[in-house]
Amino acid sequence: MVVPVTLVTLVLVAVQLDVFSSLRFAGAVVMIIWLWPFCVGLTGATSLALYSATLSGVFFDTHSPTPFGLALVVALVLAWFASRLGREGIGDLDSAAWWVTPVLAAVAGLVAPLLFVAAGVVALHGSMWRNGLVAAMVVNAVAFFVLARPAARLARWTSGQRAVRR
Repeated sequence: MVVPVTLVTLVLVAVQLDVFSSLRFAGAVVMIIWLWPFCVGLTGATSLALYSATLSGVFFDTHSPTPFGLALVVALVLAWFASRLGREGIGDLDSAAWWVTPVLAAVAGLVAPLLFVAAGVVALHGSMWRNGLVAAMVVNAVAFFVLARPAARLARWTSGQRAVRR
């Protein structure tokens, strides 16, 4: 299970760095490196979620002009909370309503930029405030809502879980 998660995580980090980091919507960047560990966490695989969060956070932070570890912290927090929900079956693609996973991801997309700025303030890096925080929150919430179901299906497949047929 680790090899598929590792490969997908590294590909998503490359896509984030090469494609999404240069695309701006209302001045904000869509951070798929935060969505991926969240979706892996929704599968209930806590260790894989934290592993993918660490991997994506470290590799993104090594290429990012922000202080090292900020994206990592946000990814870890999102992955841990999602894994708690995943262990309870909340956000499961098969047993929950179709809208639950996208709504949970939208909430994560809304909270993630706020966590990023808060971590920057704790790290005494005040320049995190200069970009539009509200725009980043809204853009990531909308993007996470749209991308949640495909990402969750990919996360379920890479974590080795099977779809439950009703």
